[in-house]
Amino acid sequence: MSNDDNARRGGNSAVGLADDETGALIADLGEDLVGAGNLDLLLDVNLQISVELGRTRLKFRDVLNLSSGSVVELGRQTSEPVDIMVNGALLASGEVVVVDDHFAVRITKLLNRVERLKRAL
Repeated sequence: MSNDDNARRGGNSAVGLADDETGALIADLGEDLVGAGNLDLLLDVNLQISVELGRTRLKFRDVLNLSSGSVVELGRQTSEPVDIMVNGALLASGEVVVVDDHFAVRITKLLNRVERLKRAL
């Protein structure tokens, strides 16, 4: 049903949009996802987004010696993109920017929709 058909029937066009999005996602996934018709139930679930600047390994003694002002060097260069994670799963990569005195991330590469859903589910 299109958004116009939904509106004529007195329905909420946002619901129609969600139904259209769900239909498109199900079509993209094909038969790979069992119970894909229940995807509407998940659309309003809150997810945790985190950005990983880099990683390193330290010996336990080095962690114990950390203090205010200590610098921990990460294994990623400043020119490399950061990882954008959703509930611990890689979603995209991007670059760190500043917006109104707050850190933000500009997405530069996004996993395709099918790959994101397969990783999340």
